[in-house]
Amino acid sequence: MSGIYGLTSFVNGPQLNEAKALQEIMSLLQHIDKGELQELLNNEGQINDLISDNEEVKRIGIHHDTVMASNRSLAEYNLSQQPVLERKKQMLIEAYQNKTLIQVEFDKNQQTLETLSSQYSPDTTLALLQASAQQAEDEAEKTADKFMDGEINVDEFIQTFQSQKTTHHLRKIKSEKLSELLRTRRPSQYSYRY
Repeated sequence: MSGIYGLTSFVNGPQLNEAKALQEIMSLLQHIDKGELQELLNNEGQINDLISDNEEVKRIGIHHDTVMASNRSLAEYNLSQQPVLERKKQMLIEAYQNKTLIQVEFDKNQQTLETLSSQYSPDTTLALLQASAQQAEDEAEKTADKFMDGEINVDEFIQTFQSQKTTHHLRKIKSEKLSELLRTRRPSQYSYRY
């Protein structure tokens, strides 16, 4: 079975089959005479050798050594990854702090937008622009009347009248464009709500 980082995990490895190990040892002991048995009883080293030479016990020993080597390798790998982990952890902390600053700025801008949106609706802006265009037209007419009545000279009339008419036309064009924009947006806004 595959464990973390693709290394093999031996957590559920083979278990000692005691019955099989005991049967193999008993089979060996049946062929030994009484004197050798007595000598074996008095020599603990020979008993340990007899058990260590058992195939079942050897299999468990090999498995134990493999698990230990695997665990050592995994531990060394984990330790080698600590600098990477620390660097990524620091990057995460910095990203979170950056996100927090951006969130604060976003919330501030959103609040400003909501405040401005509540103060100036597109319809209100259009009405103010139309009124401003009409005011510029009225001022141009007053300047023309003053010229006709002889209150101002030709040079002053041309300069003032031309400036007022330019302002009037620019505001009128802007109000017409805004009005057209609002007309085209309103039907599409309602279609998205359904």
